Amino acid sequence: MTNKLFFRSALISTILSYLLIFVGGLVRVSGSGLGCPDWPKCFGRWIPPTSLEQIPAHIDPTAFNIVLAWIEYGNRMLGVIVGISILLMTAIAIIYFRNNNKIFYSSLLSLFLVIANGGLGAIVVSSILNPFIVSLHMILALFLVSTLSYLTIESYKLFNDAKFTNIHLSKKISLSLICLWIFIVVEILLGTGIRTNIELIAVDNPLLSKGELLDALNSYKYLHSILGFSLLFFSMYLCFLFKDDFFGLSKLLVFFIFGMIIFQIFLGELMIFFDLPQLVRLFHTWGSSWLVGIIIILYNTLHYEQSK
Repeated sequence: MTNKLFFRSALISTILSYLLIFVGGLVRVSGSGLGCPDWPKCFGRWIPPTSLEQIPAHIDPTAFNIVLAWIEYGNRMLGVIVGISILLMTAIAIIYFRNNNKIFYSSLLSLFLVIANGGLGAIVVSSILNPFIVSLHMILALFLVSTLSYLTIESYKLFNDAKFTNIHLSKKISLSLICLWIFIVVEILLGTGIRTNIELIAVDNPLLSKGELLDALNSYKYLHSILGFSLLFFSMYLCFLFKDDFFGLSKLLVFFIFGMIIFQIFLGELMIFFDLPQLVRLFHTWGSSWLVGIIIILYNTLHYEQSK
């Protein structure tokens, strides 16, 4: 009973965290990062104002936009919900899983990450959306969903042991999945770096179009595309490794990774040819975060057996 309880709490925390990444991306592409110019309140209120008359005298009323304020405040409230869900999950781990080092310490790590990222969210506002702080905020979110994905699959194993007993893991596959996870994180870092530099260039050159801002970047911007296509070939190699010996969830996940990488490349090309449309940017970032968690889950569906 406690195994299923922890699994459900880990699964809910993971889903909510991915939803938070989506809403966080929506905040960034909609320009809502300063929709609430103060923190943790919004225009000095626990509930965002709905009219100019509700704005305190010490805050510039021209900063008020009701849509942007509610988007940003919704992001904060969802962050609180995620924090509470992870706190409850960690409490379950402390009470019932102190002898299970994998679950116990990973739960503590997830709690630390969500608290650290919540604090970083406050710094994002106080730094007036410093692009480097915003990028770090995203990176911590990726480590959080990776940890939660690990907890979800590890707790699922506790009461579904039989589903993993016929799965074999070779060192070649193990190393390939570890490298793929690292390369995707690096790819996301390159992507956030490109976005950060575009925003910095836009500050000094506000009249440039989105396409011109992209052209103004240094040649390192091509590393993102090169690594993206490298990941495509890497995922094709993984599909080859899985073609004969694997069935069920594991094979489904590896082909999902392959398809998602293709889709991400497609979205990346759309961003280049159509001047970085905001909606494409949102799903490009969110889809990348899926890959990080799915690789963790795939690895741990296989890490149950000894090497060949």
